[in-house]
Amino acid sequence: MTVTTPYKPKSNMITSLSIRKKDEEDYLNLKDMLKQQRISTGEYLIDAYRELDKDNVDGLRLRQLRYSRWVLT
Repeated sequence: MTVTTPYKPKSNMITSLSIRKKDEEDYLNLKDMLKQQRISTGEYLIDAYRELDKDNVDGLRLRQLRYSRWVLT
């Protein structure tokens, strides 16, 4: 059975994600910062989307992000 809609109990969507090994430290720092500011990961993600891409998608920036996973650091 394939689910085509996000799991949404009551009013909130629930999701999961994976973080590459090379990004773990930054992710943990981000989570600590958000916890201190009492901001959820979802709130931060949506705010970043609205600021960076919602009305003006920067395809070049997104391509660089996609291709950066192939660069060994």
